[in-house]
Amino acid sequence: MNKYKILIVEDDENIADTLKDMLETMDYEVVGSFDNGPEALLFLERNKPDLILLDIQLRGRMSGIEVAGEIQDTNRIPFIFTTAYADSDTINLAKEKGPYGYIVKPYGMKDIFAAIEVAINNHKLLGELKTPEVDGAEVRRHHLYLKVDTKLVKVNEDDILYVEAKGDYVLFKTKEKGFVINATMKKVEERLNSSKFIKVHRSYIINLDKIVDIESTTLVISDKVIPISRSHRDALLARLNTL
Repeated sequence: MNKYKILIVEDDENIADTLKDMLETMDYEVVGSFDNGPEALLFLERNKPDLILLDIQLRGRMSGIEVAGEIQDTNRIPFIFTTAYADSDTINLAKEKGPYGYIVKPYGMKDIFAAIEVAINNHKLLGELKTPEVDGAEVRRHHLYLKVDTKLVKVNEDDILYVEAKGDYVLFKTKEKGFVINATMKKVEERLNSSKFIKVHRSYIINLDKIVDIESTTLVISDKVIPISRSHRDALLARLNTL
């Protein structure tokens, strides 16, 4: 069995210690244990376990359900809710966060083992069904999650003016700022919404809605003059509503 890395987020110290012992007995690696949401989320900024066992009732201002919402928005780490609550209201709230499992306390080693193995396997299968990812960026609905340094930064597609190749990196430019990530233009083009974005040069992908004006070999977005290559000009003009 692979030695999966597990993060424990549990407010009861005794339960957390017992759970850690159980996991290590089953040959899992426990990479951390926290009793509150903010510390767990800070840990996840720099570490990526294979699975999170997440209690719904936590210490401090954040519940496990709120923590799950943050996990859902910033990365794709699967998590299993562990809780003493099995009422319909709690379960309905939990379901909205897309957990890979829901274990009601008290639980035993067989319960934990089965839940972990099924969750990780389902997560792998789901990943295989998805389209290839951009290195350093993840698509979620109408947003991109760009990996900038050690953080995933959420960027609305509508806010992107253009994307510019810069060697082994690409620049995503918005009106307010720019985000540089390690990726190829080919992968970026595959992941952007093709109804909104088009490649106009080997080094530029532009947002069609942001064009200010077009000349024979250039276009303007905001104050940026962007070249149009001969091989891409006809495709660009075909996408425009001209009179």
